[in-house]
Amino acid sequence: MILRMFGVKELEGSKSVSGGEGTRLRLAELFSKESPLYLIDEPTSHLDAEGVEYLAQRLWSIETFVLVSHDRELLDAQCDSIIEIEHGEVNRYEGNYSSYLEQKKRAFERASFEYEQYIGEMERLTSAYRVKKEQAKNAAKKPRGMSSSEAKVRDFSSMRRSPKGKAKGLERSAENIKKRMEHMEVKEKPKELPKIRPLFSLTDPPRNPVIMEAESLSFTYPNGREIFRNAVFRLMRGSRTVLLGENGSGKTTLIRLILEGKLIRTVPKAKLGYLKQDLSDLDDTLTVLECAAETSVQSPTVVRNILARLLFTARDIEKPVSVLSGGERVRLAFARIFLSDANVLVLDEPTNYLDIPSVEAIQAMLAVYEGTMLFTSHDKTFVRAVATDALLIENKKIVEYDLSDY
Repeated sequence: MILRMFGVKELEGSKSVSGGEGTRLRLAELFSKESPLYLIDEPTSHLDAEGVEYLAQRLWSIETFVLVSHDRELLDAQCDSIIEIEHGEVNRYEGNYSSYLEQKKRAFERASFEYEQYIGEMERLTSAYRVKKEQAKNAAKKPRGMSSSEAKVRDFSSMRRSPKGKAKGLERSAENIKKRMEHMEVKEKPKELPKIRPLFSLTDPPRNPVIMEAESLSFTYPNGREIFRNAVFRLMRGSRTVLLGENGSGKTTLIRLILEGKLIRTVPKAKLGYLKQDLSDLDDTLTVLECAAETSVQSPTVVRNILARLLFTARDIEKPVSVLSGGERVRLAFARIFLSDANVLVLDEPTNYLDIPSVEAIQAMLAVYEGTMLFTSHDKTFVRAVATDALLIENKKIVEYDLSDY
């Protein structure tokens, strides 16, 4: 039953399986065993919509599980608590992923308010300290034209508080203010990502209303497997188009045909930005900053800001590329694309195996991308945030799809 649920029956006897088929096999094996606790790491990677739906149905029947996933919709639907590891600390948030985000937002707003209050009080105390120090300095001075001996007589015989005594009192007051400042609880400013975006005009973008097209696209693999038959494909300028379809329908094949540039026409000014799965264009001998700037058409300031928006710290950008983790390498590859002269992005499952902060950082960048984009993704939250248009591959055709139904 579990095997059929995940569509494994049709794979029996197959010599090789795709990424999605392999995931379904592993999930079928996992759920075929009864257990008091299931540990599930990135179960939606390479799964199509049907596979994700089956997974969700199965999770509903499980009492206890620990799920690691960048699929925020799945986390919303299935989880009742979120555990976050951040800056070496482990924090637990009750509720689903949306509740976690709301709690994080309120915490950020509270921290921002406390920081502003702290800065305001520090400025007030600093000003008061300087005033007291200046008053003490002035009080200790003898009036102009008065000799030192006359000043001593005045101080000795004065019925009121002497200027020297007054100065000492002001000094004590200033020191008390200083001690108060030193004992105040320090509030750190919450981190915010920089707002600077690349100057898109530097990519010399095409003005054609249609960026790429094929009027009668047909393609069959040498083994006889037909993918497209007289399909019509058109990508409009300025659209961020998601390519939908079941696993094996031809999404990756279409992207390969676009990159090959044989069966699909592309306008002359279109410069494709493609994220290579093997990340082979990253030079391990360079630092992160050098690698990002290597093919950049943007200013050095923009290079640094894009790296910051993609979660690279000032310390990170001085690291050699050779020591980066897999997720860091993907973010660096994205930085290179955003900074290059590419004006048309072609992305095949760009968020696979990335953690949620990385996905959200890339999502934020792509959601305001000014060029044209075609991408595939099984992450519904990502699709809804980024896509303006959708194309669906079914029955060997490519048809427009209404995103409101997604």
